[in-house]
Amino acid sequence: MMRIDGREKRKERWDKWDICLFAAALGFYLFFPFYDGPFLAKDTPSYVTMDITREPLYPAFLWLFRRIFGEAGYLLPVVIVQSILAAYAAWKLAVTVKQYKDGSRLLEVLSLCFQFGVTFLCRFVAIRSSAYTNSIMTEGLGLSLYVLFVIQLYKYIVEEKAVNLAGTVCFAFLLVNLRKQMLVTLCLMAAVFILYYLIKERRGKKLLLLLGMTIGVFLACRFTDRLYNYWVRGVWIEHCGNSMGMLCTLIYTSGEEDGELFDDEVLKGFYEEISAEADRQGLKIDYAPSGWVELSSHYADSYDAIGYGIINPVVQGYIAEQYGYGEVDAMLQYDAYCNAMAKTLLGQEKGDLIRVYAANTWKGFVNSIARVNRYLNIYAIAAYALYLGLYIVSVRRRGCWAKRDKSTVLAEIVLGGIAVNSMVVGAMIFCQPRYMIYGMGLFYTALSVLVYDAVKEWSNRRTDDEKDNR
Repeated sequence: MMRIDGREKRKERWDKWDICLFAAALGFYLFFPFYDGPFLAKDTPSYVTMDITREPLYPAFLWLFRRIFGEAGYLLPVVIVQSILAAYAAWKLAVTVKQYKDGSRLLEVLSLCFQFGVTFLCRFVAIRSSAYTNSIMTEGLGLSLYVLFVIQLYKYIVEEKAVNLAGTVCFAFLLVNLRKQMLVTLCLMAAVFILYYLIKERRGKKLLLLLGMTIGVFLACRFTDRLYNYWVRGVWIEHCGNSMGMLCTLIYTSGEEDGELFDDEVLKGFYEEISAEADRQGLKIDYAPSGWVELSSHYADSYDAIGYGIINPVVQGYIAEQYGYGEVDAMLQYDAYCNAMAKTLLGQEKGDLIRVYAANTWKGFVNSIARVNRYLNIYAIAAYALYLGLYIVSVRRRGCWAKRDKSTVLAEIVLGGIAVNSMVVGAMIFCQPRYMIYGMGLFYTALSVLVYDAVKEWSNRRTDDEKDNR
């Protein structure tokens, strides 16, 4: 009886501890909406007006709050809800780590502090006007939803419970409907399932079921996109404007000779006008300084200038002049022209394209855990080397490659998420920090778990050696 009472008291103390941490998380994240207020970013109007180029979730989220609180007063409730979600996600990660790592309060607090640190750095060190959680932009929801997605995927791989798989699918569905970049969640799911159910365990039927479910999420997201546009515009289409991204990169790496790739005179005319203006403004790879940092920075500076400053006026101006289209038909025609140009320009020599991709992807890796500059580039290499080194040592010493070890599973999922995000984003757009920081706090949490295990194992060996010497 006394043992049961003792366990209950310990459980009560831990529960109080967790509640205190949740209160601390709420206090931290709710500070920003009341300190800065709702922050309107450059992209905000396109979400508020439910622009045809935007994915459905965030515009619908804002619409719901407008309906409840009215046009004049809905933004503050939006950022308060975003901040509460961020507090819950950070706390849930911390509690999950504690649960799986012998009830370690140290790791729990570190995990929470790493999530706090990302927000603090973005708000004050990066000299932004707000934290992402009180900004009217997709990151206000996306950063928290991604953490919750990783938690559910992690718990599913460790425990194989249906409720965790359902949570993984649910958060992936929300994220893909939030922004198309979050298709990386489906790529990560597929990669993790292949790693565990094909490479490690050879469970083919289970793998096929899980991959089928992943494809089902993708198809469901496309359906939701069409349903949303039918609700808003009365047309059964997905959101538009996805075609410009790759075209910007292909224009950036193209040369004068690539005009000969075009058979269609209209497309050739577009390309020649766009390419000539990009040359005039020094926006192509030929004008980039030497060095991968300089190349990736020049590419980032050129990307929007090519897309919004040149491609859009040229192509949209032609459509407005030649056709009497409304918004929907004009955007569909715009996508058709941009798609056709991109497919044609894929025939260019690939050397410069590979250079840009490599530099941009490595920039993504660095920005995922730090910030690209002369010293932090070296730090990022050291941090990744330490992470991989501790992971390899953990796998070898504990013989847990084919086992669902709680530390190495987390390390694999977190690093896999960073790798997938860096490689996918690096192929489509410049890797600015707001696209890359989804896994930053998670990286340091996973690293702290690996360090904790290494120190604990070293301490246990030392204790055993001392006993043997007595």
